[in-house]
Amino acid sequence: MANPRKFSEKIALHNQKQAEETAAFEKIMREVSDATNKLNSGTRRVRTRPAPEPESTESSLRPAQAQGLGSFRSGSLPNVAAPEPASTEPEKKKVAI
Repeated sequence: MANPRKFSEKIALHNQKQAEETAAFEKIMREVSDATNKLNSGTRRVRTRPAPEPESTESSLRPAQAQGLGSFRSGSLPNVAAPEPASTEPEKKKVAI
């Protein structure tokens, strides 16, 4: 059976590594927020144009329609179990060699 001391040492190492990574992450996030705050305070003086309003919110909420759907634009799915109509081209039989 494994030694409990080894587990406690591994847990302590894991906790220490996690604390170091968390501290590094928080440091980077502070630097980023400081940089963005400086950028935002500098750009507040610049006059910006308001964003253009969308023409229709209804059309912007719908997903784009695919062009290659043919007759299957809406409704139920095609019946794939139905026999296919006879095609004008005869099928070529594969010959095993």
